[in-house]
Amino acid sequence: MAEEYRIAWVIYGGGTLVLLAAGWWFMRNWSWTWLRYSLLLLTATVLLVPARTGAPETPSIPVLPLFVFQTLFEEAGAAPEVTATLVFAGGGALALLAIWGLTALYLGHRREQRRQLEDDPFFNEQ
Repeated sequence: MAEEYRIAWVIYGGGTLVLLAAGWWFMRNWSWTWLRYSLLLLTATVLLVPARTGAPETPSIPVLPLFVFQTLFEEAGAAPEVTATLVFAGGGALALLAIWGLTALYLGHRREQRRQLEDDPFFNEQ
């Protein structure tokens, strides 16, 4: 990878981290923390996953900006491999956040049930 692309990736990565930190800051008072973290994970995944175009010597480019550029400025639209990379990156992040959210909801439900059983005098006779 050429030095210019390394510098561009560092700048792009830093900008993405600032964007994610700002998103975290404005969503910090949400009651569902798993949803907040999931949205930030999805945004980071879509913004930071690299995509390679057809030629083997081309440097990797972030997939979402490449998809938007190809959709807007190329005659044929976005390349199939770029679209597939975007779909699989977003789908994988959505699957991960769905598992994470369901686990958080299940554990919260179990914690509430345990608290109810501890407060119930019928089950706590000694």
